[in-house]
Amino acid sequence: MMTPPLSPTNIRMDPPVADAGDVLQALAEILAGSTGLSAEGIAAALQSREAQGSTGIGHGVALPHARLEGVSQVAVAALRTAQGIPFAAPDGLDVRIFLAVVVPKAAATAHLETLSALAAKLAVDEVREVLMKTPDPQEFFRLLTSPA
Repeated sequence: MMTPPLSPTNIRMDPPVADAGDVLQALAEILAGSTGLSAEGIAAALQSREAQGSTGIGHGVALPHARLEGVSQVAVAALRTAQGIPFAAPDGLDVRIFLAVVVPKAAATAHLETLSALAAKLAVDEVREVLMKTPDPQEFFRLLTSPA
């Protein structure tokens, strides 16, 4: 399984976010630092993708994503909220773990591989349970990037 391009500096634990819009904006601000693109442009792309259908995958997890002009490589940001955020997930549960992925516009394969790798990691109950509890971005990072 591929390792998602995530670093501990792109992880935020329990920031002050109140709703889905706040979450997408916070993720976009993190990704702006990795990609050199504007947070506004990234947030608009993530929101546009959400308008097509929720990226909530269930079990308190969402994978907002977008393919963008100007992105040179896959970038990932993670955010864990203190309280669940309504996100129209298929199981109806509020979401606390958000992993945003942006990829170059032409990189459809890398886009799908990254989302698939993250979804597979987050499908493991024990991984999600620790991600929900740990206060440590390094531990969050280790869990998401270590081999299964």
